[in-house]
Amino acid sequence: MSIADAFPPVPAAPDAECCKCRTRTSAPVVVRHLITGSSHGVTLYACPRCAPTLTPGPHPDDVVRRR
Repeated sequence: MSIADAFPPVPAAPDAECCKCRTRTSAPVVVRHLITGSSHGVTLYACPRCAPTLTPGPHPDDVVRRR
């Protein structure tokens, strides 16, 4: 075992687009997870500045009601 094996490379911080101000952030905060009709859901992220102003979800407006 070498010193390189003891300290594996750390992946870069994930980045995402803020769902409110549309800026890219390297410190995304999960705000909502929307369930879609397919097997995949959509996760909405916010920047640290906008996250406290958003209501965490799922939220009633996120639900698609069918007749």
